[in-house]
Amino acid sequence: MTRHKQKTLIFVLFGFLLNHLFISGIFAQRPSLALNSSKDYVQMVKHYRYLNPDSALYYVKQGLKLAAAQGDVLGKAALLNQYGMIEDNATRYRDSREKYLEAEAIYREQGDDTGLAATLVRLGVVEKRKGNYDKALAYFMDALSISEKNGHKLGMLEGRVVFAEAYYSLGEYENALSNLRIAEEIDRQIPLSNLSLNMYINYGYVYTKLGNYEKAITYLKKGLAKSNRPDFNGLRISLMVQLGTAYFKSGRRNEAIGIYKEALAFTKEIKNVLREQSTLVELSQVYVKNQPDSALFYLSQALKIAAQHKMHRQQIVALDKIGDLYKAKGNLVKALYYREQRNSLAEQVFYTDMMKQVSSLESAYELEKSKALLTELTAQSKEQKMIKNIILCVAIAIFLVLMVTLGNYFRSKHLNKLLTKANKELEESNEIKDKFFSIIAHDIRSPLVSTISILKLISDRELDQDMQEKMLGKLVAHCDSSLEILDKLLKWGQMQIKGVRLNVSEFNPLPNIYRNLGLLQESAAQKEIEIDIDIEEGMVLKADADHFDFIVRNLLANAIKFTERNGEVALKAKTIDKNTVKFEVKDNGVGISQARIEKLFELSATGTKGTSAEEGTSLGLIICREFVIANQGRLEVQSQIGKGTTFSFTMKGFLKNIS
Repeated sequence: MTRHKQKTLIFVLFGFLLNHLFISGIFAQRPSLALNSSKDYVQMVKHYRYLNPDSALYYVKQGLKLAAAQGDVLGKAALLNQYGMIEDNATRYRDSREKYLEAEAIYREQGDDTGLAATLVRLGVVEKRKGNYDKALAYFMDALSISEKNGHKLGMLEGRVVFAEAYYSLGEYENALSNLRIAEEIDRQIPLSNLSLNMYINYGYVYTKLGNYEKAITYLKKGLAKSNRPDFNGLRISLMVQLGTAYFKSGRRNEAIGIYKEALAFTKEIKNVLREQSTLVELSQVYVKNQPDSALFYLSQALKIAAQHKMHRQQIVALDKIGDLYKAKGNLVKALYYREQRNSLAEQVFYTDMMKQVSSLESAYELEKSKALLTELTAQSKEQKMIKNIILCVAIAIFLVLMVTLGNYFRSKHLNKLLTKANKELEESNEIKDKFFSIIAHDIRSPLVSTISILKLISDRELDQDMQEKMLGKLVAHCDSSLEILDKLLKWGQMQIKGVRLNVSEFNPLPNIYRNLGLLQESAAQKEIEIDIDIEEGMVLKADADHFDFIVRNLLANAIKFTERNGEVALKAKTIDKNTVKFEVKDNGVGISQARIEKLFELSATGTKGTSAEEGTSLGLIICREFVIANQGRLEVQSQIGKGTTFSFTMKGFLKNIS
């Protein structure tokens, strides 16, 4: 048998062995379930969602086809919810939200309040993970209201649990505990469920954060005692990991290591690679301070699992922690390497590394070929003179020295570029930090100082009733102003960190305009300002509706703020070509000087008060400009002192034919 045939046979046998292991190791775990209905597919997707996301994705698509063929509308909604959870776990939040919204529409149409409440919770979770806590809490409140109206205890329990999670993320731990206590009272009235265990996990989170480790441990142990069911395996691991965290924070390091390792063994037993990876990361943190090499060992295992299963978010976390460890150990070369890996993951750096490896292998192969040829020629030319061998050796030595020199040169050049890039990023970060502190120092500190002064006047009890009421009115105004600035500051900060995210859709702008106008009607009425709306009929925008709302609301609010009593504000829109719509917000207010217009869209600590002394900052206009540019438009301003101001912006859109 030739060597080639031997290799082919070995390859075939190896492939057969891998196939056998795959079938017996993966599909042997699949539930013995006939896939005859949407419910069957939902159970299959739940089984694979953490175990093997690709398999879960396959089954959810097959289930949706079956639901469509059978006309099972509610089954389709349930599968869309599962689809959303798969996308959510993969941090594809936009795709996840689309699936949940489609499921929400079905549940509303079918009048299924239980399914609707569950879907609203999932939509809230997506917004929470994106950092939109106001939207998340609104979704949670809607879901809880539906469940309370129908007396659905399980939905009420879920609503309280997710409320607690949101408040925990916001750092409002007392509100989180308040919701958990209500959840615990509901839980006593219904059978044990996965939400019960989530409640115990959240108790562990909150009490650990508050430093009350004994209470955290007590609740986590309660949850563990109730988690001995196969369908609770994932939550059992979460309980064990959080218990390990509570032990570690309370100084019981050995007990922490024991429970982490028990959790790790359990993840391997049930073949849950996602939780195995996260448990390895948590276990590594116990060793960071005293045994960094052990921490590196566990983090390396976690990174390997994340890479194998394309868990990009988990890869980034592991690379971050490994880089930090090497930095702490003083190995800056490796620290920089892992930091570069982390920063370049989204740019397909692994593909670049692979090409470098291939190139290196090709060079090594060519070098081996050259050496083999040299050996063969040497064997055939034994009679050559010694001088030729010396010249050849000298030439090779010079070549190697040159290659080493060039290698060191290019390596130093590359490291200098990385250092320059890192310094630039640091300068940009410091600039953003300075801008934040500038706004905090002026636009937030000033109202707070005034608020404290008013409170001291009231607390002295030397003011009459009328003056107290005036002071309270001023206090409310200062608080409203501070809250408005904080909201805009948070939105701007999110944009600096995450960038502007788009969710483009086609919509009629009129309902959005009137909805936002309703929020400003009271401030306009107080100054007896008339607002005129002139929009062409049949107009349709292709833009992000949330961005459009923010722009219109802020421009109208500014127009009202800087217009005298009995003034006029107009909002007009018209198409300027077949794909572009131009909006104008015009007022006859105080106007803006040319010098201020030139710096209007720069972040500064100088705010301008309105005609009725309304507090303001240029931050809203900066965010408006960011949103307009993100939607491929432009924002312009024209103004004359004493005659008024016109803000205009463009967005993609068209006029719909109306027959």
